[in-house]
This record gives sequence, C-alpha cells and structure tokens, in this order.
Amino acid sequence: MAKSKKEISSNARKILDAIEGNAWQSSIEISEKTGLSRQTVQKTIRKLEKEHVIWGYQVIVDEEKKGFSNYLVLIKRTIKPIDENLADKIISRKIEETASNIGVIIVTSLYCHGSYDWIISFMATDIRHAKRFTEQVKTTYSEYIADVQLLDILFFVKKQGFLNPDIDKLKEFV
Repeated sequence: MAKSKKEISSNARKILDAIEGNAWQSSIEISEKTGLSRQTVQKTIRKLEKEHVIWGYQVIVDEEKKGFSNYLVLIKRTIKPIDENLADKIISRKIEETASNIGVIIVTSLYCHGSYDWIISFMATDIRHAKRFTEQVKTTYSEYIADVQLLDILFFVKKQGFLNPDIDKLKEFV
C-alpha cells in the first residue's frame, strides 16, 4: 500500500523525536541517539526541511529580560463570509507590517474553531503598545470582527516544549 503524503518514514520520526528537544545538536549526536548513520541523519534532515516538515530552528528567549511583555489577542469573526479582500490582507501579511510600525512583534498567528476564530500571540514593550496594536487589528479587519479580547500573559510555565527555568517565580502569580 502506498504511503499517504502526510506520512513520514520511521527514520524521519526518530530524527524528529531526537531534535525536538535540542535542534542544535550535531548530526553525530543525533546519529548516536537514533542508531542511524550520520549521512542518513543529514540527508533526512535536508529532506524534512525541503518538504517543510521542519519549518525552522529557534532559540527560546525570556522576552521579559529583553524588555518585552507577551500578549494574546483573541478574535471572534462575524458571520460575514471571507471574501478576496480579507484573503488578500491575510496572505499579504498586512497585520505584520502594522505590528512592526507600532513596535510589536508577532510570535504566532493561528486560525481555529471554538469560541474565538483567530488568535495572535505577540510581544510589546508595554500595555499601551499592545492596546494600540489591538485597535489596529480591529480597524484593519473591522467588517469581519465581532469581538476582540486582549490578554496580558503573566507567566510562561512551558514554552516551545521547555519548562520555564524560573518556574519558582510562578508562585508570585497564583
């Protein structure tokens, strides 16, 4: 039976499992963990990157120590159908340009089903900038937005799969 396009090989799965916790390890280290040859590891990783199974590599930073706070915008859509105008705004990533002009950095933007339809995770230097960005989102997509909620993230317990090394500080928030 032919594999579906979404299925990946067992070698690829082993490699992904090995690098998800530490993407910066060498192919020799990955080889030792997986039992695969270094060449197989390198070839498979290149293939996974080309096929966009691996989107990229990232360092996890404590943004607060860089002077940023983290926020979420929860957006509920109206029942108005999505037209080409909205699709173009989304595809052109107009909201990222708007964010950049305000000094906001979008971390994650996702569409979902549930009480809210669009969630944007972002960083701003303060609540004033966060509110300004939220107002720009409302203005840019006004005809499609029924409700917007701005949340100030107080503490990351876990981020990108890593437990916060300052977990003891959580006691300040509970």
